[in-house]
Amino acid sequence: MSKKRPTTSSFASTFPKTVKDTKELLSTSRGSLKNIINHAKALLSLQSIISDQYPHYPADEIRVASLNDGHLELTTASAASTTRIKYSQQTLISALRRQKPPHFVDSIAVSVRPQFHTATISTPDTKALSDQSAQNIAEAAKYIEDEPLRKALIRLADRKKRPTNLE
Repeated sequence: MSKKRPTTSSFASTFPKTVKDTKELLSTSRGSLKNIINHAKALLSLQSIISDQYPHYPADEIRVASLNDGHLELTTASAASTTRIKYSQQTLISALRRQKPPHFVDSIAVSVRPQFHTATISTPDTKALSDQSAQNIAEAAKYIEDEPLRKALIRLADRKKRPTNLE
């Protein structure tokens, strides 16, 4: 038994005629939506210009955070980048004003926002216990009254008996 595939016309009939294509909706937007779209485009343009001004930095190093009333806020991944931008603020402002269309930026604030990466934890290379050290630890463990500490010392001394991955 074969199933009938729905036709395009059956899909179209399920949506009201008033629903517009997203691209059409965005291109013909007015009011608040148009302001938001224009602001987002300006921020993307600023990000591109700043990336061009600091080509030796990775793309994620310097980010545009916001632009409000001529006040540009940037975030960087390190204090060194923040300091460099603070010292070259006037040069950056001039570069932004020379663009077509010009970006009217009067001041720049830069803050550090480190990027958090999940670091892999590496265990340091440890030397194997000598026979004498293992014997001394086991002997000392006999006189420890603290039960968890005594058990930990005994396990440490017993490592000598088991092969390690370093050997």
